[in-house]
Amino acid sequence: MSRFYKERVQEKLQAPPHPDYDRMWENIEREVSARRLNASSVKSAGARKKWIPAAIVFACFMAAAVPVFAGVSLNWSSLYGGRTVSNALNNGIGQRYDMNVTSKGVTMSLKGVVTDGERMKILVSIDTDAKLEAQDAVELEHVVIKDESGAEEPVNGYLRYDEASGKLLGIYEANDILKQGQKSLTLEADNLVTYKPVEKRLNKVPNTGDTIATGEALYPEIGVKSVTESKNSLAVRYNVAVTDHKVEGRGDPHLTLDNGSRGMLTQLPPEDDGVLIEQLFSNMTLKDWEASKPSFNYMKETVRIPGAWSFHFQADGKKASEAVYTQSLQGVEEFKQKTGVQLDQLIITPLEIVISIKDDRSMEERSTQADVMFKDVRLQVGGQEITGSYTIKGDDPSHYTHVFAFESPEWYKDWSKVPMKLLLKNANVTMRDVTRNWMTLKQPSALKQSVDIKLESFIVHFTYYMDGKDLVVESDSESDIFRGISQTTLKVDGKTLFPKMTPRGPGSQSKHIDRYPDFAMKHTVELNPGFYIYYDAGRDMEFMLR
Repeated sequence: MSRFYKERVQEKLQAPPHPDYDRMWENIEREVSARRLNASSVKSAGARKKWIPAAIVFACFMAAAVPVFAGVSLNWSSLYGGRTVSNALNNGIGQRYDMNVTSKGVTMSLKGVVTDGERMKILVSIDTDAKLEAQDAVELEHVVIKDESGAEEPVNGYLRYDEASGKLLGIYEANDILKQGQKSLTLEADNLVTYKPVEKRLNKVPNTGDTIATGEALYPEIGVKSVTESKNSLAVRYNVAVTDHKVEGRGDPHLTLDNGSRGMLTQLPPEDDGVLIEQLFSNMTLKDWEASKPSFNYMKETVRIPGAWSFHFQADGKKASEAVYTQSLQGVEEFKQKTGVQLDQLIITPLEIVISIKDDRSMEERSTQADVMFKDVRLQVGGQEITGSYTIKGDDPSHYTHVFAFESPEWYKDWSKVPMKLLLKNANVTMRDVTRNWMTLKQPSALKQSVDIKLESFIVHFTYYMDGKDLVVESDSESDIFRGISQTTLKVDGKTLFPKMTPRGPGSQSKHIDRYPDFAMKHTVELNPGFYIYYDAGRDMEFMLR
């Protein structure tokens, strides 16, 4: 169980007297659904990038994502996340540096720091004589930032070769430890490592229960846990054995099809010794999978420069995040009518434009009302339209803030005069109401049995059966607006049961499988859909923020 879930459970268990465990689980599941629907995914490589050496890792559906290698063009503003940093620095916001340190013949430079009270973005460049090719990837193996006391803050980011300058350009991110104060900081980086892609054609198509040798020493075999077909996708879940546990998933092990597709890939919390992976291939059937020619791929270390680079610098948090504009948004009634919650504030920082969301609903109201999240979030700023996302900010689960976040396309000296229009489409609605929708099941057996229920305007099919000592419940629907079941609920002889938690990646297929271990009943068993998700076009909206 991730830190997020542990803290949420502990928080509830400490509240006297007699905690409502059903309500507690309900709130956790709503948070899970919100995060699964809106987290970023590692998608097909295509022309944008060839490799992601540290795939996004999701803990218990999705906890926090570790930033990964992303595409970069010829300048700072084309780095993912670098546009807002360069905009801020070019407008006198943040702090510029030109500090250089050479180790093992490689010169690393600290160029700039920008903060926003929550995050710190750091720009670096590296001069190296290493000959790099388009498919190569380079990373600094270990990067931390320290304050005066020596306390370390982890730093995540990426490097990419810029042909125009002949340098490696990088953007790194850490928690904002300045918080408007002045501090002496130290940025430390160790070991510059280059990787090249390896592709090995498998001798058979992986199917459930197969163990397939790869012929590679680092990742010698894959064990296939399941291959699940849904109405519009195929999910392949497998464990990759690893011989060097210092590497684990850093080498980005994954499968690709003969057309180069890697689908939507997520590294999940491990269940066994190795790297657990889920790949979701859209518009693929089991028949298509059987006819495919998959390959095993990963990035292999080729060059290692055991250098050490350290920068001691003074940082002024107030100067690095001095430009902040705030405006109240609580008068937007259409948003509240269609979502049940309200917009709170428009906040413009040196790094992004944030629209915060306020939820004043009581526990009782949340238990039966919809949670609405938009997959298509855009903001018109002046004459430009930018794409954003729904996300959750904050480190403390009891003080999370739900927001729409956007990278600013440019910087205005007076934000109060800039027209802004918010556009929200592709509304995904999460519902759960255990006061209704209960279905009485027949005595489960090894023989598959089915039951249907109408939810909203669509029919969901449930298939249930015994697999050894476990009860398995599968759910799916032919409806185009159905997005899936998040987690079912059982009432066995009057006692409420929840299935085993199974980590899944974002954008999961609509077919869902729950497993209830060591299932036993004496008299009755009832099934509730639990949290179900569907698309509602009637909630799309757009309105002027000013």
